[in-house]
Amino acid sequence: MRAGSGVALVCAVVLGAPTAAFAATDDGLSETSRTRYEVDGSGPVRVMVTTTIRNEQPASAQYVYYWDAYGIPVPAGATDVTATSGGVTLPVTLEPTEDPSTRIAGVSFSPLNYGRERTVEWSYTIPGEPIRSEGYTRVGPGYATFAVNAAGDPGQVTVEIATPTSMDFDSTWDGFEPILEGETRTHRATESTDDYGTWAFVSLRDPAQADETSVDVGGNELVLESFPGDTEWSGFVEEQVVAGMPALERAVGMPWPGSLERIREDVSPGVLGYAWFDSASWEVVIPEDLDAGLLFHELSHAWLAGDRFADRWVYEGLAEVVGQRVAAETGGPAEQRPAPARDAADAVPLVAWDEVDLDDGAGAAEEYAYAAAWTAMSELVGGLDDDALGPLVAAAYEGESAYDAPGTLDHPGLTDGRRLLDLVEVRGGVAGAEATYRTWVADADETALLDARAPAREAYAALDAADGAWLPPAGLRAAMTDWAFEDAEAARTAIGPDAAAAAGQVQEAARAAGLPDPAAVREQYEGARSAEEYAALATTLPRAVEVVGSVGDAVAAAAAGGPLADLGQLLLDVDGSAADARAALDDGRLDDAAAAAGDASSRAAAAPWLGTGSVLLVVVALAGVVVLLVRRRARRRARPEGEPAVDGDRPDGSTPTDDATPAEGVAPAEDGAPGDDERAPGAEPSAEDGSNPGEEPSVDEEPEPVKA
Repeated sequence: MRAGSGVALVCAVVLGAPTAAFAATDDGLSETSRTRYEVDGSGPVRVMVTTTIRNEQPASAQYVYYWDAYGIPVPAGATDVTATSGGVTLPVTLEPTEDPSTRIAGVSFSPLNYGRERTVEWSYTIPGEPIRSEGYTRVGPGYATFAVNAAGDPGQVTVEIATPTSMDFDSTWDGFEPILEGETRTHRATESTDDYGTWAFVSLRDPAQADETSVDVGGNELVLESFPGDTEWSGFVEEQVVAGMPALERAVGMPWPGSLERIREDVSPGVLGYAWFDSASWEVVIPEDLDAGLLFHELSHAWLAGDRFADRWVYEGLAEVVGQRVAAETGGPAEQRPAPARDAADAVPLVAWDEVDLDDGAGAAEEYAYAAAWTAMSELVGGLDDDALGPLVAAAYEGESAYDAPGTLDHPGLTDGRRLLDLVEVRGGVAGAEATYRTWVADADETALLDARAPAREAYAALDAADGAWLPPAGLRAAMTDWAFEDAEAARTAIGPDAAAAAGQVQEAARAAGLPDPAAVREQYEGARSAEEYAALATTLPRAVEVVGSVGDAVAAAAAGGPLADLGQLLLDVDGSAADARAALDDGRLDDAAAAAGDASSRAAAAPWLGTGSVLLVVVALAGVVVLLVRRRARRRARPEGEPAVDGDRPDGSTPTDDATPAEGVAPAEDGAPGDDERAPGAEPSAEDGSNPGEEPSVDEEPEPVKA
């Protein structure tokens, strides 16, 4: 029984007839209750309940109404259940309910007629149940977990939970207010959780009494906090975390973020149907069950959470797929959720899961949504290996658009179901993804968008194929990312098929020329967002095709030729002109690139002639020098020693000028006077004429007579 309610038997006596009839239990009975739980942190929990019921159902013309029995819900394992009324002990019966964790403690009394009231004092003990037993109630040294169940009309229910101040308090309901009374802290609630009273599950623990185990995971220390003595749980968690963390990082495609300090054992998740990752306190709370799939599901929430993903079904579904995958790799036990029936009474489209209100009795819808999210996500990404799944999950975490280049954030945003579907189809290549989305996720509005999405994606793919390796313009990619398919159609029309084809031709021309794609032209195409920018592409891209060809020709011409052409290119700086053309093309200065390419080609054409002419000129110059040297040496060899120089030449090859100044004491030579090579009578021979002083001339080297 999830919601507490008192149980009363109403009898109606027909005036004038001895027959009895039953009426609804909430007709004409006022219920007020005060329930106090006393927890000492070392033993069983003591519970005291005071209920006051009042008959407010007046008699009718034919019936008189009265109550002669009443009951309250108690834990199935409760002991020492007693009841008194007016100082009299009442016999207590314990009856089972549809919820195996709850029983009804009932008492009988004399008829309670209209206008009368009765107060019943109850007491019982919650001893707790063994760890990993079927029930949810646990009581032990330093911990206690149990259900608070108090019956009564709205506004007439008070619940108090008295604990030592050393014990931390958690509840599935936030209606409790703490009141400090010395060494005791009382958590008090006067509001009701529903029309029947108050129901909540509470967990109390004294951290000083918990068993703690530290484990190092990739340089990060985690504290495992277990119930005292539960070494089986702490050993299991330690083994799984150490073995599974590398697999977990591969599955999500990211390193461990370190945003976790503690993994705590508790029973609350077993009652609620889910464990949790508390980013505020940096802890994971999981049940006592040895479930590796659930453990890694919660650990994956270090990445997969509402701060990065817009739709709950997306991050919960991914967490379940990742958790089950890692558990399978570590060999740990894991309990998989069965696929729910899509037409179940509590079924909801997953796109509406965030709108489910648990306080409004939608627990069955919540359970369905968890199972449906797991089923849908398994169909979407469960077939991908880690090499494909990891990058896809990482892209979803970063908020990438499937229509942008991987690793870029041209159109960032929280990943919702739509962006995920795009990633699964574009990056993951998963066939049948849209059918899964229609079955489990889409509502009527989403289905209409899916109908428009298919032709939009087909048209987008055609344009993307035409423009080669470049991405389609940013405006079109933004519209596709946002599922704004009318805007996408308008963008495609404005871009036109010619621009996409021209973009492909630019790339083909670059490949043919052996050049990289012109960066600025590519940026202009991929970055276009407006009608004006789309229109400019119609001029820029065809011009770019021409210029790329011209630059390619210039680069090829600069690389052609032999040694003579290379010399001419060096003299004409052909490489510099070709480099200028490439730089201008890369910058998008197409006219400058064309001019530089033409200049480089012209210079390259003239380079062989210039190289040849330069070599010939050098050869002629060298030949002239050689001839001059040969002739000069020949003259010197032909002149006998001591013979006057011809034409006034000096022996050293120099020629005196008319205005030369004679040396001191030497008169200028007259015509017919002895020259430099003639010695005066009696002059000593010099080293230059090859003789030594005092040496007699040889027979065949008679001295010439001195001319008068």
